[in-house]
Amino acid sequence: MIKQNLNIFSQNFRKNKVLTDIILESNKNSTDIVFIQEPSRSLIRRVPSHSNLEGDPIFGMPNHPEWTLFTCPDLSQDDYPRVATYVNKRLSKLRFSLRLDIVNHRDISVLAFHSDHITNFIINIYSNSNQTALHYLRQNIINLEGTIIMTGDFNIRDSDWDPNF
Repeated sequence: MIKQNLNIFSQNFRKNKVLTDIILESNKNSTDIVFIQEPSRSLIRRVPSHSNLEGDPIFGMPNHPEWTLFTCPDLSQDDYPRVATYVNKRLSKLRFSLRLDIVNHRDISVLAFHSDHITNFIINIYSNSNQTALHYLRQNIINLEGTIIMTGDFNIRDSDWDPNF
């Protein structure tokens, strides 16, 4: 079973494009999936505009030829995704897909893939200091039978690991 052998890397990148480029390049032969919380965004190009002589800016996340990027679309300039998932292209036969029909939230991405005629889910979460994603999940209880991993940056303080809390 492929899902038992997935090599997954998960980290908060704190909007660092250089770190994103380094991780994608250095892990292209060893890692299957990279979960990023707080991914970098930068200006990709400007497109013609009727209202802006310089053109409207288009922002996006880094691409790499060995990886497929999955992230929800920007809702506005200030409401951009805070999670991104990169799947190594060698796994393309598993037909990964971003399931916005299940969760359409800038801090949660649900990806589905097929293995042994079963639909499996992997979930990447960024929960800010207000725990926005966790409140969303609590209010919209989702039963995803077949979830093999739910991980990310949960920003949950607890006295077990933070004695100042």
